[in-house]
Amino acid sequence: MNDIFRFRIAYQTIKDYKKTTIVLTLLFMAIAVMYSGMFPAFKEPLEEMAGSGIFDSFSSFFGPATFDMATYVGFLNLELYQIFWTVILGIVIGFIAASIVSKEIEGKTIDILMSNPISRKQIVFEKFIGLIPMTLIINFGTMLAVMGITVVIGEELDFYNLFLTHVASIPYFLAVLGIAILISVIINEKMKASITFIALLMGMYVIETMSKTVPDYESIGIISITHYFIPYETLKFGEFNIASALILICITTVCMIISMIYFEHKDIEV
Repeated sequence: MNDIFRFRIAYQTIKDYKKTTIVLTLLFMAIAVMYSGMFPAFKEPLEEMAGSGIFDSFSSFFGPATFDMATYVGFLNLELYQIFWTVILGIVIGFIAASIVSKEIEGKTIDILMSNPISRKQIVFEKFIGLIPMTLIINFGTMLAVMGITVVIGEELDFYNLFLTHVASIPYFLAVLGIAILISVIINEKMKASITFIALLMGMYVIETMSKTVPDYESIGIISITHYFIPYETLKFGEFNIASALILICITTVCMIISMIYFEHKDIEV
């Protein structure tokens, strides 16, 4: 029983991805600084475009945030959070998580893990736990970068709303991890598992976009995890949707339960 609570595999996973965590954190911090720092140069042109009504044609894609693009908050949302944060970072984290188990099977090292005095369920659970610190460090490291560059360029931004936005990101990225790990225990080849996750997340993003642009498909957005994370509402108004966060946590929980049960009964050639 003591071995179960030592989280040796989780600790080893954190160590294995230490360099990856540092690189990705610095990369996304740099991207955040770049996007945030560009706003002063685009401020006047954006205000002119907003006054001419050009943004109206994009409202069906990006919602009410489109009309706020000439402001710093709106610019940050559309340039950084709406796509780059939700989709690109989601893909990066999911790409890593989708290979977390499959690479052990493909590399024939799974027998080393299973030689530990813990169950297969615990292996999957600890792999999940081991990826959480990486996600949190990237998340809040990027937040600090946005805060820093905002002070430097002298723009107005509610830092509490910014913090709340990154807190709201946590259930979303946990859902990404859960779905990716489920794929990882089902598909034995790490690259195939990672590509499958990317296709799935992009598919969900397209579905969510269709639900916003085509009235007849409005209801299908609920099957996409991107439907439950809308950065603009939190960044602009400080609104934290508890129901959406709970749905994402439920998705994570269900995926992890299925992953652990499936892996427990999976035939593995060692």
